[in-house]
This record gives sequence, C-alpha cells and structure tokens, in this order.
Amino acid sequence: MDGVAYKQAPGVWRSVGWALRSPPGGGTSRTRLAARAVWASLRHHEALKRWMAVAFEQHSRGLASDLPALFLRALRPYVHRGQSARDRTVQLTDHVDWLESALQPAPLRQLASGQTVVLANLAAPRGYAHMRLELQRAPAHSPEGELLLSLTLQRDDSIKVMQPVDVAAVAFSVFRVQGKACLAIGGVRGQRHPVLRLSPVEITQALQGWKAPVLMLRVMQELASFWELHLIGLDPAWHPVQGWDYLLSKRHKEIARRIAESYTVLWEHFDAQRGPTGWVVLPPHSDDRLAATALSPEKRARQIQRADYWIRTGNQLRTEFRNVLQRPDPHARLGRLTESQTLQGHFSGYDTRQHGDEPQYPSVLESAPVSLL
Repeated sequence: MDGVAYKQAPGVWRSVGWALRSPPGGGTSRTRLAARAVWASLRHHEALKRWMAVAFEQHSRGLASDLPALFLRALRPYVHRGQSARDRTVQLTDHVDWLESALQPAPLRQLASGQTVVLANLAAPRGYAHMRLELQRAPAHSPEGELLLSLTLQRDDSIKVMQPVDVAAVAFSVFRVQGKACLAIGGVRGQRHPVLRLSPVEITQALQGWKAPVLMLRVMQELASFWELHLIGLDPAWHPVQGWDYLLSKRHKEIARRIAESYTVLWEHFDAQRGPTGWVVLPPHSDDRLAATALSPEKRARQIQRADYWIRTGNQLRTEFRNVLQRPDPHARLGRLTESQTLQGHFSGYDTRQHGDEPQYPSVLESAPVSLL
C-alpha cells in the first residue's frame, strides 16, 4: 500500500489514515473502511494493539511486505458476518502463526514476496501445456480468506490463445473454532475473467468427468488431512449478502439466492453437517457409495473413469505436497499467546480419531448450478 519500512510498531490509530489511502476493492469504500477503523479502535483497542504487534513482527521479518494492508485485514468485512474485529485479530494471528510451519522455507518466502507457489503439476490433458494447482496470498481486500488455491490450465503452443486460465479457485484460512484447528473455506468460485475462459464442457473433459468445484473440494480434503486440520465451510446463511440491509434490494435478493444455492449444492454433495455457528463441517474423506449395479453401462464406465482419475491424482498430490508443504509438529510449542491463552502451533481440542490414514474416494457431482462452473 505505501512501501514504507517501519522501524517500530505504529499506533492503532494510524489505521484510520491507512484506510483513507487504501486501494479500492472488496466493495468497501475508503470512507467506510476508515469509519470501521475508528469504531474498532474505540471498542477493541487492546485486541488491535496486539494484532498490530503481530503484523509488525511479520513485516520486520520479511513475511509481509505491506504492513498497512496486513493490519487492515482485521478491519475489512469478512465473509462470515458474525465476526467482530476482535474475533478477526485472533483468527489472523492463528493464521500467520500456522502458515510459518505449514510451508517449507523456500515456498514460504515465495508466498511472502507475493509470488505464486505451485503445489502440484497435474497430468495435462491433450491440447494443454500444463494443468497446475497454485497457491497464493489472497488479494488484500478479499473477504473469503487469506490464501487462494487455484486450478490453472494453459493450452499448448499450437493453440492461438496461450495465456493460463484459472478455471476454479478456493479461498481459505486456518484458525481455531471452538478450540480446534480448522481449515476454513470461505469461498469456492469458477472462472471470473471476462475473456480468458473455457466452456464447462471443455473443463469437465479436461478433468475426466469431474466438475471443477468438486475436484477442488476433494483437493482441500487432501490438504486438511496432510496438515491434520478439521475441514469446515461457510454456512451460506451467514454470508454477508444474507444480512437484512443487503436484502432490502430486489436485485441483491436474487444474488443472495444464487450464492446460497451454490454453497448449499456443494456442501450437500459432500454430506456436510451443521457445525459451530456460521460453519458446516465437511468430512476428512468422501466415500463413493454409488451402487455400480444400479448404473447403466455408460454411466458405470464414466464412474470408473472418474474414480481412476482421482486415484491417480490423489496419489500424485500426496507425493507432491511433501515437496512444498510441511506437516505440523505435534510437539512444537510457539511462544505467542492469543486472548484465549491457547498456544499457537498446538491447537487444543484436536481429535486425531476423526482423520483416517487410508484415503477414500468421493462420488462425483453429476450437475451443479451455473455459478459453480
């Protein structure tokens, strides 16, 4: 935002000026963000002071180049509308502490400098140069999470348009919910670029019959298992567009309905259960319970193709994750304490019995709303 190298932690009230100079985006004006900064500084001053110290430490160690942008994350609207600025400071502290132990040193430096980290190079279908899973920091104004996992395809040199295309993305963060370490999915989206797009049929063919959002959620299950985290997703009833002030507009009501439908279809496919307030709990693995005898020969062949693709992809992910990511150390105890006085890096309440060692394979969503594709 300002490129300034700070020698000491600024005061909390500096955030008001930062908000007034912040770049536009995220649907929140500078004036409104500044008003949120004033209100939070009055009501949650001590919590923001602690978060400023954490953000400054990240900045001084080279893990965050833009101190104002990082600090303002606690003041910007979050996709879970039930979170206060105080709640966000705890969640963000959890996340930055976890992130240091989740990636190996070189990828962590890449991520800190704003570069994209390639988690896995998947087998590219015919006609494509590559298909990758890429991890990057979410934009500073993104309300859905701190990290963005994208599925990117690029056609080969024989095709005229060769720019990479993001066909799906998942925004997420890691923090504690009711004392348990959770990988929290705030948003799942399809393509957004107005020109660089692939048709839904082309994407499904490239993924051997899988819908892109479903495959991305399966990847998130693998990541949660690797990092030994519980997997949760946003309850659409707690999305900001479900707030009374947003629903006063007829146009906004239709947007809210479509967003809620997209979340609900995806969560129901994965048999998500109601969890803590504002969240649903997704299983660490998804079983394939389709009865092969009940399928026609054509459907059975497609199901076998999808299952075979996932077996190969899942095995590849578990291998390539080890080259980029790190498993948590159950004995590691970091020095920082948050307001709840729980040691970071060793979250309380984690139940290892919920995470099996043997991978199981999911059924495939046969159809999905257009907004998911």
